[in-house]
Amino acid sequence: MKNLNEINIIRAIMCLAIVATHSISNYLRNIEVDQAAYDQYILWIRFALLCSTPIFILLSETLLSKNYPDGLKKGFFKKRIKYILMPYILIGIIVSYRGSDKDLSSFMEVAFQKVIFGQWYGFFVIVIFQFYLLHWLIGKYLARINPVGPILVSFAISFAHVYGFVHIGSYQELILTKYPLWYKTHIFMWLFYFIVAFYIGQYYEQLVNFLTNKIWVPALMTLTSFGIIMFNYLEMDYTRISSERYDMLLYSVSMFFLLVALIRKFNFDNQTLVMISNFSFFIYLTHMIFLPYFVRLSLTFGENFFTYVTIMAFLTLSSCIGVAFLLYQNGITRQFTGKIKYLEPTVKKSKNTFNKNPQNVNYGQ
Repeated sequence: MKNLNEINIIRAIMCLAIVATHSISNYLRNIEVDQAAYDQYILWIRFALLCSTPIFILLSETLLSKNYPDGLKKGFFKKRIKYILMPYILIGIIVSYRGSDKDLSSFMEVAFQKVIFGQWYGFFVIVIFQFYLLHWLIGKYLARINPVGPILVSFAISFAHVYGFVHIGSYQELILTKYPLWYKTHIFMWLFYFIVAFYIGQYYEQLVNFLTNKIWVPALMTLTSFGIIMFNYLEMDYTRISSERYDMLLYSVSMFFLLVALIRKFNFDNQTLVMISNFSFFIYLTHMIFLPYFVRLSLTFGENFFTYVTIMAFLTLSSCIGVAFLLYQNGITRQFTGKIKYLEPTVKKSKNTFNKNPQNVNYGQ
């Protein structure tokens, strides 16, 4: 499967953004913030970063559509269960134990809610698997029709669903009581992203060439859609700070377009970001396990917003990557990480050469 440079870079940026978002939330819980300063810049930064999870999910279908234009290959779901669903379950069990009363009854109850119903930040895995199923079921039909219709219909469905959930009490009650999984996993909420990502993958090079040549288009789309978000917050009292906002639909797609255009146009490449991209799935699943433990250490550098968030994000990323590296050295513990291509050469080479000539092992590969 071909992973394009801009996809790797964007995946890493979104990974950094989600860690930064939760670092900011942690900062606001632990530091007494001046409200005027909060409204001045922290709020704007938080909203700007909220596109991270939608774009991360969008990336999965974009790659799927681009790399499997003629349908999914045999063994596709088996590999995804092994490398994506299994880490989701194992990390979810750890998160469940941390959130339980540490007795079997409480643990089983919490684990059932989190792992089965998806009531934790790892819910995006359930959404991605819904994308896999949709791609398998209707992908070949979508590929035959004009993209405009499906995109408009899916936008109307996703917008109406999220708007109704936020503003119509009876609809919210219906979803909360009748939908079996966590409300954030509902496919109506993510249908627009699926359809857009599917057609991005189908027409990837044509679209990227257009965006690169007309870079003002994604730039204007991003500024306009972000302006709508801030207008809704400041003037319309739509104060929900979450990626599941109805005005986040256009902003997330616009930001993705802008990042693709900028990275391709300026041929941007960064090996650190490529490395982070390889660890991004494990970072997404585990960062909230490590992040709370670094509060005191971050505070030793002061209560400045940027210093705190930077130190918190750096320590969290370092811990996630370090633990992933250690777990990947054993076939059993590797089930927690999923497949990490960045470490594959290390594993293969270490098996062949470690006992014979350890100094030749290149851990930088």
